[in-house]
Amino acid sequence: MKIPVIQTEHYIVYVEQVHPYWFIHMDVFKWTKTIKQQFLSDWNDWTDMHKDKVLLAMPFIDDTKMEKWTAMTGFKLVEHHKCTDGVVRKLYSWSK
Repeated sequence: MKIPVIQTEHYIVYVEQVHPYWFIHMDVFKWTKTIKQQFLSDWNDWTDMHKDKVLLAMPFIDDTKMEKWTAMTGFKLVEHHKCTDGVVRKLYSWSK
């Protein structure tokens, strides 16, 4: 079950615990330079409170926007993982 942890009118960040892992999901409704700055502030505030966690992300979309998002948030590529649907996706990890 996805639980919203950062929620604004422009984006929502969720966590989903798949024991023992925490996966990050994000819905974006609008993105501008100002919204990006607010997101980074929100993201840094939230991750500062969760320094003990290892966060994972496995995006279903693999494009330049996703590459920029993973770099901007500090996620690092861990592996190319074959999912249960047979599709190989990039698995990213974040930790402080």
